[in-house]
Amino acid sequence: MLKVIIFDCFGVIYPQASGVYLDKRKELFQNHTEEIGELNLRIDLGEISRAEYFVGLEKVTGVSAKEIQDEVDRQLRVDQGLIDVIKKLKAKYKIGMLSNAGKEEIDIIYRDKIDSLFDALAVSYEVKSVKPNAEIFLVCLDRLGVKAEEALLVDDSMVNIKAAQDLGLQTLYYPKFGNMPKDLTELARF
Repeated sequence: MLKVIIFDCFGVIYPQASGVYLDKRKELFQNHTEEIGELNLRIDLGEISRAEYFVGLEKVTGVSAKEIQDEVDRQLRVDQGLIDVIKKLKAKYKIGMLSNAGKEEIDIIYRDKIDSLFDALAVSYEVKSVKPNAEIFLVCLDRLGVKAEEALLVDDSMVNIKAAQDLGLQTLYYPKFGNMPKDLTELARF
């Protein structure tokens, strides 16, 4: 029986703003995938600050850190329609958040005052594990007090979906930010 719905943060509740920026400026990044991957991992594990992340991107591209950060920040707006659905779901299910993010990145949920929607958070910077590693999923399940089969993960990454399925979680693929899957709205109708 489903008891918990766990949401990814970036790509689901908020846009994957850094990824959108990188896609828009592919010509600057295409030969630097290893360096960018390393920067993403380091910020997700809490090893570097958000400012250091943008400075790292500046070193790779030559575009100023401020310009990159300003563009990324302009895109970081919560999907209010999804928040309204989560509020309805909270009447029936525990709600969790499972995200690869640094502390300064995840603080956006406090800025937008949506933190009270979540019964538990598992964020990579504090768990010191990133999705798709099993450890971060298990920490989230433990914090929510449920077994894997009692949880549904909503995520925009097929790699993370597969990892969750391998652990026994139910999953819902959320392929495009702002385009809520019908299955999720159906869960909110009870």
